Amino acid sequence: MLAYSDRSHRVQQRLEQVTVGALYVYAFCAVVSISAMQAAYIFALLIWMTRVCLQGHNEPLCLPLLLPVGGFFLASVLATITAVAPYRSLVELRNVLEVLLFYLIVNQVTSTERATTLTKVLIAAGTGMALYGLGQSLARGADFRIYGTMSIYITFASLLMLVALMTLAQLLFRTHAWHVLWALPALLIITAALVMTHTRSAWLGFLVGCGVLVGLYNKRVLLALPLCILVVFLLAPQAVKTRALSMLDWRDITVQQRVSMWSSGVHILRDHPWTGVGMGAMAQVYQRYREPDSSIEPTRRLGHLHNNIVQVAVERGLLGLACWLWLWVAYIHQVWLIYRCLGSEPPSKALVGGSLASVVGFHVAGLFDHTFGDSEVITLVYFFMALPFVVQRARLSSHSVSYGVHA
Repeated sequence: MLAYSDRSHRVQQRLEQVTVGALYVYAFCAVVSISAMQAAYIFALLIWMTRVCLQGHNEPLCLPLLLPVGGFFLASVLATITAVAPYRSLVELRNVLEVLLFYLIVNQVTSTERATTLTKVLIAAGTGMALYGLGQSLARGADFRIYGTMSIYITFASLLMLVALMTLAQLLFRTHAWHVLWALPALLIITAALVMTHTRSAWLGFLVGCGVLVGLYNKRVLLALPLCILVVFLLAPQAVKTRALSMLDWRDITVQQRVSMWSSGVHILRDHPWTGVGMGAMAQVYQRYREPDSSIEPTRRLGHLHNNIVQVAVERGLLGLACWLWLWVAYIHQVWLIYRCLGSEPPSKALVGGSLASVVGFHVAGLFDHTFGDSEVITLVYFFMALPFVVQRARLSSHSVSYGVHA
């Protein structure tokens, strides 16, 4: 019996090592390749679930935000049952399960040190991809919207925004002065690549996220943020300046198109208020609600409405939107409580503050793009979302050990 127990323990240890290894692969591939990223975290999920089954009830799972996550899943199922195109909605329903990555990280990354190492691997990969993207800009000119190895520049910009904010957190809440030697160059390279994506929504998300981080670090430093923005603007190529100034021009064609999409979304919601039209139905439904004077081509097939809130409401109705908003409000509330409990712990503050800033940046960018529907982006958001709860578990574990030793 003892031999069996030892063998089972060794198997679980080996499974844990394999899971952690897969998570490192995920962290590296998150900004490099969607196929490799998905393969890595799905493999990690399967190994982790196998380990959970072997453990039985010996180690209870940590499931933060379970009620809003469960509510959103049930709302998505209900939207699928009543969908305009049920089969398409059922296919898209699988994307809701990407939140399992959040619970994988919370339960498998057991220390602040491991979480910090994972983020550094991600930052290193992000810096490499940013350099690759800048190479595209040098080869094709300042007007070219770089996309790295992603399928489109919007996805690349969103990933760079998230990684840049976590890099800034590592820079501000550094434990040693020499951290500046790697964090600052990485931040400058990633930010430069973000600028050259010409993606205004990601720029806004990054700026607001920077404001959150700087405010957490030192509110007085916020006064320097407008100066930094001005310097970047003055140093940017003329094509970038023109793109940035277009945000203030309501006659800009892309601004008009987005307003038209949102107006159509409101009309769709009026006809399908509670459970929406289902996921994956927008290309089929939009033409019936397209405004006659819209600047969007009549033959253009729209898969989304360039706004997370409008898209979730149209797809899942007001019930789904309420659960979706509940998830993010609950996250921000809990993370703020975690941050307030931190003392002088720079590594923990970097993870928690970086997580909060990244999620805020994600939602600001999502006011103008459907970032929630981008698998590469939302999985990285779930990864960052989990970090504060990793910190919380690690602190509780260390306090329990300390109390046990003291007793």
